[in-house]
Amino acid sequence: MKKVLAKILCLSMIALSLASCGGKKNKSKASATAEGEQNLNAGEGDPIAKLDVCIGPSPETMDPQRNSTLDGGTMIMHCFEGLVKYGEDGSILPAMAESWEVSKDKVTWIFTLREGLKWSDGKDLTSEDFVYAFKRLADPKTAAPYSYDMLNMVAGYEEASHGNLEALQVKATDEKTLVIQLYSPVAYFDKVAAFTALVPLRKDIIEEKGESWCTDPSSYISNGAYQMSEYVNGDYISLKKNPYYYDADRVTVEELVFHLTGDDNFAYNAYLEGSLDVTNRIPSEEMANLRNSDAFKAYPLLGTSGIVFNTEKPPFNDVKIRKAFALAIDKKHIADTIFEGYRSPAASLVCEGVSDPANGSSFMEKSLKEYKSPFHIDEYEKDLEEAKKLMKEAGYPGGVGFPQVKYLNNAGGANDSIAEYLQSTFKELGVMMEIDTRDWKAVSEAQKTGDFELSRFAWVYDYDEPLQLLNLFRSEDPNNCAHYHNDKYDSLIETATKETDGKKRSKALHKAEHLLLKDLPMVPLVFPKDNYLIRPNLRGVQHLSSGHCYFMYCTRVE
Repeated sequence: MKKVLAKILCLSMIALSLASCGGKKNKSKASATAEGEQNLNAGEGDPIAKLDVCIGPSPETMDPQRNSTLDGGTMIMHCFEGLVKYGEDGSILPAMAESWEVSKDKVTWIFTLREGLKWSDGKDLTSEDFVYAFKRLADPKTAAPYSYDMLNMVAGYEEASHGNLEALQVKATDEKTLVIQLYSPVAYFDKVAAFTALVPLRKDIIEEKGESWCTDPSSYISNGAYQMSEYVNGDYISLKKNPYYYDADRVTVEELVFHLTGDDNFAYNAYLEGSLDVTNRIPSEEMANLRNSDAFKAYPLLGTSGIVFNTEKPPFNDVKIRKAFALAIDKKHIADTIFEGYRSPAASLVCEGVSDPANGSSFMEKSLKEYKSPFHIDEYEKDLEEAKKLMKEAGYPGGVGFPQVKYLNNAGGANDSIAEYLQSTFKELGVMMEIDTRDWKAVSEAQKTGDFELSRFAWVYDYDEPLQLLNLFRSEDPNNCAHYHNDKYDSLIETATKETDGKKRSKALHKAEHLLLKDLPMVPLVFPKDNYLIRPNLRGVQHLSSGHCYFMYCTRVE
C-alpha cells in the first residue's frame, strides 16, 4: 500500500437500592444510519484478511488519555475498550463490564467486570487497571485534555487534579469490581464511562516506557479488538486482531490498516485506484459527482463547525469586533454553495440532534424559539449592515485603521474554500485577512497556547449532551481554545453539571448558550455531516453519531 500510495502521490499530488443497568439502552436523537444506506450492517459476506482505511493524518497521539481528535479516537477505540461502549444507535452497551448497578441517588456506580479478561500480551486485566487509568487521567502531570470533562463529577477529583491522586473515589473492591463514587448525582455517567479516555491502562508499561509507550507496538499493550503491529508515522498504522479479546470470535477483519494522510485528493485517488476500502477524505469539488454513487454515504453527526477568536488578544478582545466579524459571514452561502447542501447553516451553538434535558425535545429548536439568535440566516444583508455599524462603533469606520489579521487554518476538505470566502467577506468590513494554513497538529498546538488571532473551529460531540460543546468555554477547560473567561458563564456550567432536575438543567444550559451568543468567543457556521466512500461490496461499517466508526465487524460480499 505504501508504494501504491507513493505512486499516486507522484502522479496526482493529489475527519442503596441498586437498580441493574447492564444493557439498558438510551437511544440518541441522531440516527446513525447513512442516507441511502441499504443493509450496510447486515452481517452478510465473508471475513476480511486486510481492510485499508483512511480517516486522516498521523494522530496527535495514540495515548487514549491525551488524544483530543476524532480520527485519533477512532484508531484508539479499535485497540482499547472501557467499562461500557456506545452502540450504533446511541445506546450504552456492556464492554469490559458485563453489568453495572447504580444507587437510587445516582451517586454510587458499581461495575462488575467479565470473567477471564486479558491484555493483548496475555496478562490478566483487573479492576486495578481501571483505578490506575482513572488516577492517571486526573493527574495534572498527564495534562489530559478531557480530565475535567470526564472526571469532574467524581468525588475527590478537585484534590486529585492538584496532585493528591488517592483522593479520587475510584476503588477496586476485588479483581472484578470497580466502585465509583460521584460527589453529586449524574444521570448520564454511563455515557461518560464509555468515552475513550476512561479505558484501562497498564501501569507497569507506562511507568517503564514513559511517553514513548504509545508509539512502539511492543509496548502498546491493549485490551480491545486489536493490537498494534506497526506504526510508521506519516504513512500507516497497522492493527492485528487481538486473540485475547473477549469478543474476538465476532471480529471479522484480521488486519486493519489506517493509512495516514490529510490530503483529500491523495486519499480520494487512492480509493479510486483501489488501494483504499474506506475513506472520509473527499475533495469538496467531488461531492456533487458522488452524491448518487452507491459508494457514497452521508452520516448524521453531532458537531459544530465555525471560527474561534483569541479573546485575550487585540483586536478580538473587543466583543463589538467579534460580533462584527460574526455577522459579516453568510452561513447559508457556506452551507449551500461551498458544501453544496451537505451542511446546515448554524444559527445556534449547540447542534441539531442534541436533546434538551427538560423533556428530550430538540435543544436547538428550543434555543431558537425561546432565546433567539443574533444571526438572521435568511437575511444576510441585514446582518452585514449591522456588522458595519459595529465596526464604526468600535472605532474603525469602513475598516480604517484596523490591523491586518491572520486566520489560522488547517488544510483539507472545504477548509481552504471557507478560508478564501472569509478573506473575501471580511473585505466588506474593510479588513484585510491573511490565511495561515498549517497541518492539524500545528493548528491544535497554536490554539492551545494562544498563538493565533482567529482560527478554524470544529468540534464533534462524544454523546448526546449540550455540555459536550458548552464545557469548552469554561475558563479552566483545557480545550478552551478561545481563552474565554466569564465568571457568570462558569457558574451556569457548574449548575448544569451538578443539577439533576431536567428543567433546571435545561434553564442553566440555555442561559449559558445565550451568554456565549452575546459574547461570541466562537462563531458557529455550519452543522456537519460525515461523508464517506465505502466499497459497495463492504458490509458492517458502524458509524456512531459522535463521528467514530467501528470497522472490526466488516465483511465483504463478492
